[in-house]
Formats: sequence, structure tokens, C-alpha cells
Amino acid sequence: MLDSIDFKVTGHALLPYREQFESAISFFIHSIRAQNKLDYTPSRNSFEDSPAEKEINKYSAELSKTLFEAEAVSVLDSLRHAFCSFAYNGLHQLFTRQENENWYPKVILDEELRPNDINKLPDIVVLYRGTDIAEFNSANYGQSWTTCKRIADAFAFKNYIGQSWFKNSERVVLETKISKKHAYFSDQSGEFEVVIDVRNIGCVKIINSLLDAGES
Repeated sequence: MLDSIDFKVTGHALLPYREQFESAISFFIHSIRAQNKLDYTPSRNSFEDSPAEKEINKYSAELSKTLFEAEAVSVLDSLRHAFCSFAYNGLHQLFTRQENENWYPKVILDEELRPNDINKLPDIVVLYRGTDIAEFNSANYGQSWTTCKRIADAFAFKNYIGQSWFKNSERVVLETKISKKHAYFSDQSGEFEVVIDVRNIGCVKIINSLLDAGES
């Protein structure tokens, strides 16, 4: 995740704020480590922020007053959201509460994330993914898929319309089948998400696009 953040904040538009972002990230990490030393456990019935969340939110509010670019403010807010999620309930909270924004820190799973409902999946799972045609052409697939085609359609053609990089003509819905033993995470509610080990993806085909369908 930190490599992903570093790549983003060294972009041309954010370069003038690099030192501020690096200081913020260092402070956020320090706050979480200090909280961990306290053996803090969040209460299921409490809506109060954790000690680290309070510090992160306060720091972000003060730093945002010194930023004069809208993109920088947006990036800071996403950083705040990511680290607050991790402070509240670790990797599970961070992964399941990821924002659907292009720059958001990328979280990659390499082992099963619990709790999950993988046991509810059939042995062979039919999965869909709304993405860009470039992903299909490169066969470099993302981990997050869904068992609901309607959700994949939304990710392909609706959810990212406001992003500057979005081109409707290059969006596609992919379909594949994979054994549930290759699933790292599943939540069959909301977006019906299944996160998989992409090294075990076999045949992938385009089932919905403005382009001709194909297979890889």
C-alpha cells in the first residue's frame, strides 16, 4: 500500500506538497503504532473514533488549511480515510471500506482475509468484473470480482463516469470461472465481492462492451 501511495504523491500535480504528505503519512503511522501499544480494541456498540482516528482527523483538518490545490485536498482526504479505516479495524476495515477513486491506495491480498463468507460460494464460482479493455488485452487482471453481473455493469459503465480517465467506449464487463479454493475474501452482500488469487485465473471473456467480444 505504501508503494502505491508514494507513486501517487510523486505525481506532477502533487509534487509541491510531497513533504507535507510524507510528514502526514509518518504521523498517521506513528499514531496507529501508539494505539496498538495501548492494546486498544474498538467497541462494537460505540460510534466514537479510536485514539488514532482522532489524531489523524485533527492532523488532516489542520493540514488541509495549508493546501491550495483541490487535487491535493482530495488526496489528503483519501489518505485520512485509508489510515482511519486501518486504525479502526486493521486490514479488514481498510480493504472492505476502500473508496472507489482512481488514486486510492491499492491494497493487494496474498492470503485469506477474515471474516468472510467463502463457505457460501459454490465450488466453481462464476465471476464478473467491470473494467477497462486494456486490462483484458494485457491479461493483468485485478483481484476484485463480483458474482452479480449487474454490479459489474455498474463498475464498467456508471461508477466512474466522473473520473477524467473514463472512456465509455473502452469499458467492458469480463466473465471467468474459478475454484473457490482460490478466493481470498468473499462478501455476498452489497457488491457481492469475491477477491481472488489472480494467478489461478483461466479463461476470461468479454460479455458486455461497446467493442467486439473476445476471449483470452
